[in-house]
Amino acid sequence: MKKTALLLALFLVFLTACGERSAAESAPAVYVSTSEAAQAVAGYLGWEDLSPLEQKLRDFYLSYMYWLEEGSWTEATIYAAEGADARELVILRLSGGEYTETVTAALEEYREVRQGDFCGYFPAQAALVEKGQVVELEGYAALVICEDPAGAVGALQAVLKGEPIPQPTPTPLPTPTPSPPFEDEPIPTLDISNYVPFDPPNRYYVRPYDTTAILEAYASEDESGLSKRDAAILARCKEGLERITGDMSDFGKELALRDWMLQQGSYDESVLSGESRLGRIDSINPYGYLVRGYGICFGYASTFQLLMDLAGVECVTVVGAAYKSTEDHAWNMVKLEGEWYCVDTTWDIDGAYNYFNVTSDYMRRTDHQWDYENVPEATATRFYWNGFGKKPN
Repeated sequence: MKKTALLLALFLVFLTACGERSAAESAPAVYVSTSEAAQAVAGYLGWEDLSPLEQKLRDFYLSYMYWLEEGSWTEATIYAAEGADARELVILRLSGGEYTETVTAALEEYREVRQGDFCGYFPAQAALVEKGQVVELEGYAALVICEDPAGAVGALQAVLKGEPIPQPTPTPLPTPTPSPPFEDEPIPTLDISNYVPFDPPNRYYVRPYDTTAILEAYASEDESGLSKRDAAILARCKEGLERITGDMSDFGKELALRDWMLQQGSYDESVLSGESRLGRIDSINPYGYLVRGYGICFGYASTFQLLMDLAGVECVTVVGAAYKSTEDHAWNMVKLEGEWYCVDTTWDIDGAYNYFNVTSDYMRRTDHQWDYENVPEATATRFYWNGFGKKPN
């Protein structure tokens, strides 16, 4: 009997030891720094072109991009791409469990704001941010914006547990297809109660560029009174105006100048990176776009406005918003044969014609907001063209 009891006791001790070993195996085998964890996840994602942010820029992100409470974290490592590339990885070691909710909430709020940065301008990147994930894992918090957020989170979990990181599954590339023709919907009575409210974000202070001298010099063929900047702008505009022939309709002029314009500059991606969120100098006017070669939406819209004015096509600039009225935005409207059409050249920087001569209703349905009651309502579809098939005449 004593022998049996002794064997039973030894068996229980053995089971207890096994249980303790299993628990130890499931917990992190060693301390894992945020740097080690982030490097492992970046390696899993194949981010060979990205490096961790230097301390100064990292601290700027933590304080003024994520607005994290001081003392809420003890370690932080950030990978962030620049320009029109939304990839981002943030791994934080929390100071304590009481900070979990505030830190993850701050990262989630940043993710939503970041989506607005790319919305419309770079739809694929906005979609990348939209499917990004914010997670909390055993004292760590993370934000992952990438093609495979679930896989990245799984890789992070494995690192923190001291387990091998699973290999990512290759994703086949989608087959490119042209955009389907735009099918306009009937325009309802203008009842703005059903529209997304327009609340000007006013992140940018935009003073319209005065083109009066340029227009007068072009009309009089006397450029002697122009400043160097205005002379440079007009010289570039003349290059585009060479595409205009005497028998062109207003639609033909608009299309020719729009296509020429989009070949002259590119979006100022510095507004999407680091500390330069207001963009480079002159990014909001025709000089920046036509002479320096870059611009943001205000630069695109003011350049298009000037080209239309020079060509004699009636045009207005709409200063509004996008992404649920949280992002400043600007576009144009042209009047062709007595009817208004909306044109958003900035959101067509990829060469498409998704926002060329569309209706106001289409703009509302594609996340544009403006002062609905004090801007012309575009309802016509005659001169809409999506880049395929026969052009309107």
